[in-house]
This record gives sequence, C-alpha cells and structure tokens, in this order.
Amino acid sequence: MQNEKTYTVEVDKKSDETGVIRSAEILTIGTEILLGDLVDTNSAYLGGRLAALGVSIYRHTTVGDNAERITASLQEATSRADLVITTGGLGPTSDDLTNQCLGEATGREMVEYPEARRHVDEMFRRFGREPTPSNYKQALFPEGSKLIPNPVGTAMGAMLELDGALVATFPGVPGEMRRMFEDTLEPLIRERSEGAIVSRTLWFTGMGESALAEQVQDLLDASDPTVAPLAGQGKVRLRITTRANTPEEAEKKITPVADEILSRLGDYYFGEDDETLESALGKLLTERGATLALAESCTGGLLAKRLTDGAGASAYFVEGLVTYSNESKEHLLGVPNDLLVEHGAVSEPVAGAMAEGVRKVAGTDYGLSVTGVAGPDGGSEEKPVGLVFVGVSDEEGTEVERLDLSAWRRSREAIRERSANRAFDLLRHRILGQDEA
Repeated sequence: MQNEKTYTVEVDKKSDETGVIRSAEILTIGTEILLGDLVDTNSAYLGGRLAALGVSIYRHTTVGDNAERITASLQEATSRADLVITTGGLGPTSDDLTNQCLGEATGREMVEYPEARRHVDEMFRRFGREPTPSNYKQALFPEGSKLIPNPVGTAMGAMLELDGALVATFPGVPGEMRRMFEDTLEPLIRERSEGAIVSRTLWFTGMGESALAEQVQDLLDASDPTVAPLAGQGKVRLRITTRANTPEEAEKKITPVADEILSRLGDYYFGEDDETLESALGKLLTERGATLALAESCTGGLLAKRLTDGAGASAYFVEGLVTYSNESKEHLLGVPNDLLVEHGAVSEPVAGAMAEGVRKVAGTDYGLSVTGVAGPDGGSEEKPVGLVFVGVSDEEGTEVERLDLSAWRRSREAIRERSANRAFDLLRHRILGQDEA
C-alpha cells in the first residue's frame, strides 16, 4: 500500500474573498514519485513561481496512483487553499487518474472535448504515428472544465472551481508543465493575486551553520522579513523573505536586513541568489585578467566540470589535468619522484608540487590542486578516508591546506564536493588578499 507523503510548508486560513488567490497547494501524483523512481522537480519550480507571484504555498503533497486517495487529496486541498495545482496523471493509461478524480471530487460527469480530441490527432500527426483508442482518454474532462493548451505534448490540462478554489491540472513532464503554466495559469494568477513575496539569498562558506546562526540569531528570530538558514556541502545560505504590495517595496524591506548580515559575516560571504563559489571565483579571475589551471586527483575532474558548467570560463580557465596515478603526477606535472615515495600522493608536499607544476606547465597565473582519499575504501590509520590536501600556487609562492573530511567518510560524493568547494574558496581568498595588500 502506498501511503501519502505530505510536506507542510505553512499553515494559514483560506481567503474568504472568492476569486482572490493568496494561497496554494501543490499535489504531485504518481506512485513512481513515492517509490523514489522519479524525482519531483515540478514542486520546486511551481513553489518558486508562485512565491514570486505573491501566493503563499501551504503544502506540497505527493499521492500515488489511487483514485480514492487522489480524490480525497483534492477535496482536502481545496478546503484549505485558494489554488490547487496538480501535476501528473494525465496520460492515456489506466493508472492516469487525475481528471477522473477531479470529476469525482466535483460531482461532474466526464465528457469528451472535441478540441482535445483534435489536439491528440494533431500531435500524433506531428509524431508521424496513429493514435490508439486509449489515447483519446486524454480528451475526457469533467464537464465545465476550461482546457489548458499543451503546445508540446498530447495531454491538455484543465481548470475547474471546487469549493471556492481553483484547481488546475498539468502533465507531470516538466517541460510541458512549465510551458503550460507560464502561458496560461501564470497570467491568471497575476490578475487575481495580491502583492508579492520576494526572497534574497546570501551565500557563505568557511563557517558552519550553527556558528553562523549564532552571529545573526536576533535576525533569525524576527518575523518580517524572515531569515532562514540552510547548510550543505561546506556552504551556508541565509534566505531573507518578505511580503509587500510590490516587489520594489519588498526589496526596501530586505535591503537593510541584508546589509546588517553582511556587516557581521562579510568575511565569509561569496555571493547571492544564483551565485556559486565557482562563478564567484570566475568573476574575480575575469575582472583581473588572470588565468587558472587545475591539477586534480581525488576529485577526478569535478573542479573543471563545475568551472565549465557556466558560460565564460574560457576567459580564465586554460587547462585541467586529472593526474590520478603517481606516474601521471610525475610525468605530467613534474612532481618529484622522491616526494611521492617519501610522503605519498596524499600529502602536503605533493599537493603543493601539483599546484606549482600545473601552473608552470599551463603558463597560467594560478595553479590549483586537490589530492586526497575520497573513499569509502582505501584509507589507512595514517591517511584515513576524508583526508584531503588543497594547494594554490602563483608567482608569489605556494600554500597548502589540510582538510579533515572524515565526518563524511561514507559519502565519496560529499568528500569530493566539499574538497572542490574549499579549493575554490581558498583561491578566492588568496586573490582577495592580494587585492588588499
């Protein structure tokens, strides 16, 4: 039996004003989500869009492909929220039940909509295939529905009022859902919502979540704007959120709070909103016309990948070498054999030699290296899983930092991610320190 899984985000009362959209719930439908076979990215997207439109999100609920539970979930959600958005369950198979359950919840007959049938025919014509009788299930909707066009797929959505709430059904395919939401429902919400909910995220690294929270506890306790911390992989973010009549008014409330946070934590700050450590580092290098080369061992090219995930890396990133073996460290980077023999690949001298070697080989301003034991196997008493060395080299010299990431020894991914984060931040601080000198 698949149980319903509910994440409660906020509890409030439904608006008494018919037609006004102040609150929403998101209902994702599909047993595959409950079983972990499919990751629900739709709720994250919708949550962000609704908040920007001034709509408070009460709950995200996931329910399996069961008619009784879907119907009950629709009825419960509409009793609490002004808007209920569903994703999933609009396909042609027997376990696609969303519109049928909407009909049950509203007490309306299912009828075939000619425009939806024509849409199925047209989409199959584009696909170069013939629809089967089961495909025309996607033309059945509760009587009185307003259809939501789907320009990229066969499943149209529907909008219908239930208990004073607006219900909108969308396919589970993210690309289809997003296009349909933006084209149809978002403009309607703009007409019927009040105000705007605005957030600004400040990013920090080099300080743990609890230590950082102690520095701004008074702001975390405030009710408006709210300040919420979230930590992950060596980074901490503080999200500042408020509601106002306009986005401009909201920004005026957020700015003094952000300024106060930065006055206390500015040494650990590296960017806001969509900024990443690598993009912040790339910006510094680009502004200075400086270049970078990488020598990676335990991270296996992760630093290079993250740098090149964003546009513009060619302005500063010259070369990346994955020197996984001792032989490659020696032959490609010029790491002396005696260092490898005496200290081992995972050591401070070798990390320094790797950073200096790749800088000289590539002819760049900076060299950045990572070597360590990522695990979960391969560690020893002397060099346990989670021991990592990060090296930075420039014409002024070379420095190496020892990282103890043994707390994450069971997660190879966490050790690699944290190593990359610390490497980027170490170089970032070196550059900033040179600017201040």
